[in-house]
Amino acid sequence: MKLKFEYNKQKDIWCLINKGKTSNNSPTPTKVYSELVATFGENPNENLTSLFIDSYLKKVNDYNLSELLEKYQQEFENISSEYTKIAEKIFGISLNAEITAYLTINNRCPYNINESWFFVGIGNSKYSPKRNIMHELWHFYTWHKFGINEEQKIGEKKYNDIKEALTVLLNVECRHLLPEGDEDKGYPQHQELRKKILELWAQNPDINYVWKEALNFTD
Repeated sequence: MKLKFEYNKQKDIWCLINKGKTSNNSPTPTKVYSELVATFGENPNENLTSLFIDSYLKKVNDYNLSELLEKYQQEFENISSEYTKIAEKIFGISLNAEITAYLTINNRCPYNINESWFFVGIGNSKYSPKRNIMHELWHFYTWHKFGINEEQKIGEKKYNDIKEALTVLLNVECRHLLPEGDEDKGYPQHQELRKKILELWAQNPDINYVWKEALNFTD
């Protein structure tokens, strides 16, 4: 698996317009989308969103895209080998693809497995993208391990709930790779399932066992 970082203005516009107001897991607008609406009103078009992005990036000197791309690439390279080793051991598969991580000013980071990309939020100079990256890649591993066969069988909602809750394992197996004091928190509606997955993992650290048992704790 090869991960490369890019900034694409059209992708950023798409992310903000389509995933800023609401998403599958959260009906709440993101902070940046709320700022966009406060500036240009409800349902901003692509041109207005483009202007907003330009203004947003200029507000903070830390948002030098070339420097951020280099920084984020290096931060991932520092953990890539160890993270990949852990993920491959847990899921029993490899990701044989080139994946693109697109930077976005949005606070919500969607992904597309078929097109091999996900978004990474731009933060300030102290922000580390490690958790964001590991979280999104965890979804890729989950899909290639279970999703191809399971989503149609168990339904989109149940699959979504379990795959989102499974990222809690990052706090156990990849804690040493996370920035100090950081953790994968997940969505409010998945907290009970995340706790149950931790219990199941403590009983038997086998991803097949955890997945099968987790099915009993979802609607």
